[in-house]
Amino acid sequence: MEDAEAPVSMSKPILLSLGLTVLMGCTPFTVTYDYDAQAHFEGFKTYDWYAASSRAKGRAAGVENPLMDRRVRSAVERELAAKGLRQEKTGEPDLLVTYYPVYQHRAVVTSTGFGNGWGYRPFGLGMGTSFTEVHPYREGSIVLEIVENKTNQVIWQAAAEGALTNLDDPQDAEEQVGKAVKALLTRFPPAKAK
Repeated sequence: MEDAEAPVSMSKPILLSLGLTVLMGCTPFTVTYDYDAQAHFEGFKTYDWYAASSRAKGRAAGVENPLMDRRVRSAVERELAAKGLRQEKTGEPDLLVTYYPVYQHRAVVTSTGFGNGWGYRPFGLGMGTSFTEVHPYREGSIVLEIVENKTNQVIWQAAAEGALTNLDDPQDAEEQVGKAVKALLTRFPPAKAK
């Protein structure tokens, strides 16, 4: 009879580290949205950025990350153009668009136990230990709002929770932001309003 091949095993700290890398490296995001059911979305043809409008009244917000700001703005402009909306930089656009990043400090807690023992339950002897680690990280989300210019009321908003988390290089950031903005605007305008 041949000996069965022993399964390959990895040490628990390596598995723990691999699991944490997979967990934080995937950067999944969750999209939620809401809108004003009374708004007449079918009549909107033009937009501009809220900060560029007279509605902003000099409330120029400082941009925390100008590179990320350009990525998000470019992705929003691409998606809105694909939906047939035209950016109106002069005059009075139908809609005003704004977005803002929201960051929260989060933590992943991992516990690993290991040890040896022998015997049958409930009786037996053994020794073991475990350790718990806290891995803090910064979770970033994108919140996008669309305001009807005439009334200055938010008529549509969406959030991509986790979309700005763990973006380690510019290529990752470009790809992730593009996916998040596309997901944010997938349901704009709302289906019943088309």
